[in-house]
Amino acid sequence: MEVARRGPLVAVLVLAAATVLLRLPFLGAPAGNDEAGYLIVGRSWSDGSSLYGDYWVDRPPLLLWIFAGAGDLTTLRVLGCLAAAVTVLAVGAAAAVVRGRRNRWAGPWAAGAAAILCASPWLGTVRVNGEILAAPFVALSILCTLLALRAPNEHDDSPASRRWPAETWALAAGALAAAGFAVKQSTVDAFVFALVALFVVAMTDPSRREQAARILLSGVAGALAVTTLLVASAALRGTGPAELFDAVVSFRFDAARTIRSSATGHTLERLLTLVGTWTVSGLALISIGLLWLAVRRRRDPVVVATAATVLVASAVALSGGSYWAHYLLQLVPSVALGAGLLAAAVVPVVRRAAGTIVLAGLAVTLTYAGVTGSQDESRAEQLGLAVATASEPGDTMVVAYGQPNVLLAAGMESPYEHLWSLPIRTRDPELTELADVLRGPAAPAWVVEWTDFATWGVDATAIKDVVEQHYVVAATRCRHVVWLRDDLDRRPIPDEGCR
Repeated sequence: MEVARRGPLVAVLVLAAATVLLRLPFLGAPAGNDEAGYLIVGRSWSDGSSLYGDYWVDRPPLLLWIFAGAGDLTTLRVLGCLAAAVTVLAVGAAAAVVRGRRNRWAGPWAAGAAAILCASPWLGTVRVNGEILAAPFVALSILCTLLALRAPNEHDDSPASRRWPAETWALAAGALAAAGFAVKQSTVDAFVFALVALFVVAMTDPSRREQAARILLSGVAGALAVTTLLVASAALRGTGPAELFDAVVSFRFDAARTIRSSATGHTLERLLTLVGTWTVSGLALISIGLLWLAVRRRRDPVVVATAATVLVASAVALSGGSYWAHYLLQLVPSVALGAGLLAAAVVPVVRRAAGTIVLAGLAVTLTYAGVTGSQDESRAEQLGLAVATASEPGDTMVVAYGQPNVLLAAGMESPYEHLWSLPIRTRDPELTELADVLRGPAAPAWVVEWTDFATWGVDATAIKDVVEQHYVVAATRCRHVVWLRDDLDRRPIPDEGCR
């Protein structure tokens, strides 16, 4: 009896451990663009000429603090494993809080869905990005909201809900929701979950309206406290509130206009890939099932709030316009909780069939993870390492446009404030700022022409003229042209071909 009672808890712990194991093969994979760029920005963040020191990036400060704390790629990947494990544990606990003794296996079902999604290479789990780092904050915030909402007379295996008042849990939920937003500004999932759940409670049970109001006010207080602390702390490091708002909020509208007006056919290809990934990863099946359940149980605040959160997270993944697969990781906390709710609602034969799918998904993910983990270095890393062998201490580099993983592999800094292509196309489309850097006193030793200078969204006239006047071709590797400043003398860049 004791083993049976502890079975769901053991299952959730095993699933969290399995998530870490499934991500471990990716520890040695080359750095992605975001990983490399955030590591560079995080370690150099201090008073400077731009938003974060001498660099500009459209992300909130907590993300940069996490990367600064990690310091290197391996530590960052370990933090990604921990973030995934905490997400699995929190989602499993949230589902257990909702269903309690009525369905003790709702927690493992939710944790199983979270484990598969957090370790799925199709969702970009090779890299540690803002979505996976924000996920544990969202999942823990949802858990705290559920504990705040739980009626005092509900039967419960754990006394946690009666150990602290609802306002304390709500305060924690608001603080965690704000922390998730401070990692990735599109992560509004925890706010949506709390607001919808409180609204349904107030509409369906008038006797709890006062409680819902107290929970809402406590949650707002927690969110405001964390936001104030983060903004003040960022200001102490030279990142002012007005500039931060412009980067985190205003820039997103400007960038959306840039994408709509200038994007190429590759954007449509990524959209189709995103929709395909959403379909085959299981996100589509769970989302549709959860919407069906929400229609049937319109008065259940948890079911309705979870469905609303899935809808909002899905809309956010599409609204950015870039359509990268890792955007779908934002759906993990709400979709995984929805899987637990569905498992508790359907008949046993459906649960058994779904269990087979879960086991198959884990097997496929494990196999794919092993294959991916053994792949050779990317071309960006190869190129960066090659340039590093020819460089001298103090050399700097600009990569046109973006590809900060080349910079990270080369061990260099950039005198240009933009490390990603979208900010360049949005904030410096005529490349006048970049041209000024290349002809100025801090001109980089190296310029990497990753793609042709004349690409979408920019006017390359100015930069072409400057590069041709002040730089010479040092090497061409894998169709990437490396330019060296003409007043410098460096060793030849080794040519080992493309791999």
